[in-house]
Amino acid sequence: RFLLALGTVLGAGLAWGSVPTPARAATAPAVPPATAAPSASAPQLTAGADGPTLTLLSQSPWVGPGQTMQIRLALGDAPASSLSLTVTVYEHLTSRSAFAETAGGTPVGAVLASTTVPADELAANPQGGVDLTIPVTSGDAPAGGTGTLPVNLECPLDSCGGVYPVRLQLSSATSSAVSSLFTYLVYVKPPPGTEKVRLAWLLRLSLPASSTVGGVSSPALPADKLAQLADVVGALSAHGTVPLTLIPEPADMVALAASDQSQAHSLLGSLQSLGLSAGRQTLADAFVPVDASALVSAGLAGELGAQVKRADEVLSSLHAGSSTWVSTGALDNGTVGELSSLGFSQLVVPADDVIQSTTPFLTVTAPFSLSGGRGRGVEGVEADTELSSDLAAGTGSGAVAAAYRFLADLALVYYEQPNDPVARGVVALEPSATSDPVFLDTVLDALSSDPLISPVTLDDLFAQVPPAAATTYRLAPPAGTPALPVHQIKADRTELAAFTSAVGTAATALVNALDDQLLVSENDSLHAGARHRALSAFSSALHAQLSSVSIRAGTIKLTSSAAKVPITLVKSSGYVVTGTLHVTGDKIVFPPASTQAPGAACRAVSVRSSVVGSTFSCLARITHSTNPVYVSMRARASGDFRLTITLTSPSGGLVLAQTDVTVSSLSTSLVAVGLSAAALAVLVLWWGRTVWRRRPAARGAHVRRRALADDQS
Repeated sequence: RFLLALGTVLGAGLAWGSVPTPARAATAPAVPPATAAPSASAPQLTAGADGPTLTLLSQSPWVGPGQTMQIRLALGDAPASSLSLTVTVYEHLTSRSAFAETAGGTPVGAVLASTTVPADELAANPQGGVDLTIPVTSGDAPAGGTGTLPVNLECPLDSCGGVYPVRLQLSSATSSAVSSLFTYLVYVKPPPGTEKVRLAWLLRLSLPASSTVGGVSSPALPADKLAQLADVVGALSAHGTVPLTLIPEPADMVALAASDQSQAHSLLGSLQSLGLSAGRQTLADAFVPVDASALVSAGLAGELGAQVKRADEVLSSLHAGSSTWVSTGALDNGTVGELSSLGFSQLVVPADDVIQSTTPFLTVTAPFSLSGGRGRGVEGVEADTELSSDLAAGTGSGAVAAAYRFLADLALVYYEQPNDPVARGVVALEPSATSDPVFLDTVLDALSSDPLISPVTLDDLFAQVPPAAATTYRLAPPAGTPALPVHQIKADRTELAAFTSAVGTAATALVNALDDQLLVSENDSLHAGARHRALSAFSSALHAQLSSVSIRAGTIKLTSSAAKVPITLVKSSGYVVTGTLHVTGDKIVFPPASTQAPGAACRAVSVRSSVVGSTFSCLARITHSTNPVYVSMRARASGDFRLTITLTSPSGGLVLAQTDVTVSSLSTSLVAVGLSAAALAVLVLWWGRTVWRRRPAARGAHVRRRALADDQS
């Protein structure tokens, strides 16, 4: 970093000194008026609870030859008679590292002018606050008027262009505290034929600190969050002529559409109108912000594809393109190849994750080629780190000051190579999805007529700025990937796919809602606990749908050797469910499939039998609340035994419903009847034979007894 900063200073100094002297312009460039003041509720920069308060309300974004810089300040509630303002102007900055020091509050360079003025001597502004005027004298023009602090830029003829830090310090006679801030005097006189720096500003649009999609029916969205996003959309709509690249979060678009709040529907309409505005580009990359490398390295490349597919579906009405992936983290070659296979031919990557073959002395202002693997090449561009820092500071109490710092930083990029005739470009990517309407108003108002910067869409930047040729670029490998519950995500995806095969297109909205919940759990911003809760919410929502299907059979009584048994498939949902019905028992025999007549709810009957059990199966289509299925069966033995009835998804992998029933067999099998009859026949034969043999003997004994009796008489 030190070598990079040192090289930047030396390189910028050489470039500055090499500026040729063009002919004097016939007319000075027009200076746009100071931007409108923020609302009275705009937060202020404070030095402490009891100290003075200094707020930048507006200023001239730039000045040209013979013009003055106008600054409007709010000095807080302390009596003006007790306050004094110190204004110091420093020499122009020669590097962006020096610019970053001043943004952090550290003065850099020699002092060109300084003065302290009592606050009550500053002119009051009709819109509020006080005015500070800085007349500017340059090597090519005298000051255009008088004011609080005349400053001579002390530069040679036609070489005064640059960014000059201005420090403002408000002190009080009754307090030792000092309120201080830095802003910038941007002196503008572009050499003839110089290309403006292209700026592709990427703005994420989402509900601030929003809850993820909450389920099949979205919960009420916080009114204050809706109002915050509506203010941002309003600010962007008010500056519709400034090209921007918008990245709406599809998950929030779904939540807005699912809400029954009129405020949400109005906001959704405004977002759609904004995305369709002329000169605006809408990007669709993922359903929620994800770490692409983490998904791919974890074996979840399919989830990355699902994120992209769902984002395309949600944003299709906005003509959102999917050719550019905006990454907030490092990408490895495997992930670049995967993104390339998904149709992404352009990448936006953080500057810290790009490695160059030569040490850059100046800001990288051109796209570059990267190897995407699998024989595909992609074009990349850096998301400028310093510009992202400027954008991150553009909220709350520092919104206006950060806006002018952002504009000054862009001007410094221009002045690194002001005479380069080749178009150059930078990408400003907001690190978060929370924009400040005051910041947006201030910057967009200035960009509409900026003499150094040309706002373009991201696609236009790739088209208008020639790619770098001499330097080789590669991506730094990710330092580490966050732990993902890979097994759980894969299992949930398998269950969802199986459920989808059961409901088909009859419940597309429901499937999308469940899919959204699973995709939301992969949000890169979630910590482990929040990710676990998101996955649990998905599982609960899916199993709530499964509970709408059940099987009713009760105890089955077989009073004969064969019977047709009714099984009822029950559902309480409003969509058709298709599944495979399995009836299995180890003491049951099912007649052949050709003899089965299960009814209208079943088709494609199959019967399998073996020595260990038999199975009846069919494809069941559950269209009504109750759907009877008649299964012919017979028992192998008498008594009570268990029968298992299961309804699974057509693709397998998910049990839709299951129950066990008891079968009571009161009948006797034919074999048993035959054996019993044979035994009875043998018994009867034996008994008859015995009786027959005993009858002659008994008759002879009777004759002998009668003869003996006659003899005795």
